[in-house]
Amino acid sequence: MKRRGFTLIEVLIASLITTVVAGAVIGTIRAVTESTQALDISAQAMSRVARAEARIADHANRARMILDQSTKEILLWLPTEPFTSSATNTSDYDAIQGNELAWYVMNTATGTLSLVYTTNRNDHTKYSLSTNWANLRTSLTSQGALTSIAVLEGLTNEPTDPIDPNEPVIVNQQSNARESGFRVQDSDPCSVRRFSFDGYLRDDLGGLNVQLSGRLLNGQNHPDCP
Repeated sequence: MKRRGFTLIEVLIASLITTVVAGAVIGTIRAVTESTQALDISAQAMSRVARAEARIADHANRARMILDQSTKEILLWLPTEPFTSSATNTSDYDAIQGNELAWYVMNTATGTLSLVYTTNRNDHTKYSLSTNWANLRTSLTSQGALTSIAVLEGLTNEPTDPIDPNEPVIVNQQSNARESGFRVQDSDPCSVRRFSFDGYLRDDLGGLNVQLSGRLLNGQNHPDCP
């Protein structure tokens, strides 16, 4: 008995079925891969945010005062000596020294929240409560006396909604912007005991809304406070 070969139509139908099945398999694999990658990115983003939260929480727990704050930076006073109530210790404990200053600075150009502190950890230069802290940081930066460590990277101020080219451009419009920065509620160092930071990670890094905050659990006033 002669064996019949495949007709052209049968071959075409088989090829079509194979193509459809292969396309479905590839599509499923791609979807699973993209989903896994998205989960990995999200997990990495949450891990980075958790590390930033832990660092800030530690400093907030040890900070004595929030000396200065603006939408882009805050300055914490972190005493380095334990309190023993002796006259000498009390005097040192009440003095704001260079090695006890810790700035958290939001750099919008690089999208980085950084911790900035004096490089010389033996810097015992004393500062008054009325010091212009912003000018001090500028001066110390120009002297190369500060060290900066990235706490959280990939933050953005980019618009969240696509801009309609037919809509008029409004300068400094903030309604559709994801601004990363500190929320300033009270600038008086003698009374403020909390700080908070709202940030947004880039979409390629998870697109998370980051909310970091700290409350001074052991906050004490400077002697010059009323």
